[in-house]
Formats: sequence, C-alpha cells, structure tokens
Amino acid sequence: MNKSTISAYLRDHLENFSRKQDPGPYLVISRQYGCEDVELGQYLIEKLNLRNPEKPWKVYCKELLKQLAEETGIPQEIIEREQYAKPNVLKDFLRGLTKGSIPDGFEIYKKVALIVRSIAFEGYSIIIGQGSGMGVVTLGIENGLSVRIEAPKDWRVAHVSIYEKIDKSAAEAKIEENDRQWKLIRRLYEEKNLREPAFALFFDNSIFNREQIGELILRAMEQKGLIAPPTAQISASGI
Repeated sequence: MNKSTISAYLRDHLENFSRKQDPGPYLVISRQYGCEDVELGQYLIEKLNLRNPEKPWKVYCKELLKQLAEETGIPQEIIEREQYAKPNVLKDFLRGLTKGSIPDGFEIYKKVALIVRSIAFEGYSIIIGQGSGMGVVTLGIENGLSVRIEAPKDWRVAHVSIYEKIDKSAAEAKIEENDRQWKLIRRLYEEKNLREPAFALFFDNSIFNREQIGELILRAMEQKGLIAPPTAQISASGI
C-alpha cells in the first residue's frame, strides 16, 4: 500500500503546501476499534490509483501518535498516555523541570489536528484513524468526505478475536479499553469543534463488508465531485 509517514509528507510537501490555493480532494475515515481500517484503505487506494495513476492517492493510517513521537523526541508511551490526561499542577511542575516538553492532551490534539488538516488540504489523501475527531478536525476544508465505520460490540469482539488471534475475553477487554479512550478523545475534539453529525457517511461494518463499504465510498466521492467516474463508465454513457 502507498503509505506515507508524517515526517516524509511534511518534508516533501511543505513548500508546495504554502502555494496551494484549493484544498483536497481528500477522504477521512474514522472507525470503532475492531472495524475495517488498513485493508479498506488498501482497497480504496488500488481502485483510485487505477482510475488516475498520474495523480496517486496516499494513505495515512493510525501511526499519527508514533510519528508525532518521532518528530518531537518524546517517547510514544508518554504521548499515548498524555492524550487522555488532563493538565494538572504536578504535571505542569514536572514539565518545568524537564528539558523536553511533555505535551498534555490538548497539546497533542492541536498537533495532530494541524497535521491532519495539512494533509487534507494538500489532497489526494486518505486519512484513517480510530478517533471520532477526524471528521470535525477537517471541518471547513472543502473538497473532502468524512466517513465513520461502526459495528455492534459482539461483532467487533468476534472480528478482533479472529484477526488478532486472541480469545474472545481478551478481544472484549481490548475493545472496552479502546472504546473508553475513544470517548475521552471524542469529548476533547467536540469541545473544540462542536458539530452534529460529525460525519457525512456512517456504515455498519456488520452489514456492509470491506468491498461493499469501499464501493459505496467511491460512489459517494463521485457524487460529490471528488473523483471522476471510471473511464469505462464515461465511454459507455457516450460522453
């Protein structure tokens, strides 16, 4: 899959980004833990780049915090922990004693939001993440589509159990922890970007499989003018 790192993206596109006048096209996919993610991105990338190989799309997956850790030099485990924590007096005191800055949840939110908005504006990008804030982060950026994928808990437990090769009790524990974290992130994003609904499209992964979701997303992108219909369809219509 044509997957890019945040650092590589900023290095290769920062100069062009400052010159770009019009945003997009871009696609944001948020999902509950246990629903389709990387494989869906792979499916969409293959379809999109077959249509127009001269302007290839790229996928930016769930490594945002890892990339942020690499760029700032702060260990990833600290960033992962602090994104769910609220600022407090002790943390502020410790931050003043350390040479490096330990970001709090809101600081991480601002950094990730800036990266996501920059990638969306640059265009030809699929941004995939678990956080429901992905949809509101790109709010106001034209020429894009936001999608949310969810599924009943029992379906996700079975899916995680099979995909990660763990028993159902372990899968359920992982889902419950991820759902708890998701609620904290959602609250943080919605405090800064209140919008209902947060996404243009919602899918139930227990009803629609990966290929079906992918084809429906592509059709929606055509309807919104983000991509052109396949050449074969254009020829068949006589246009």
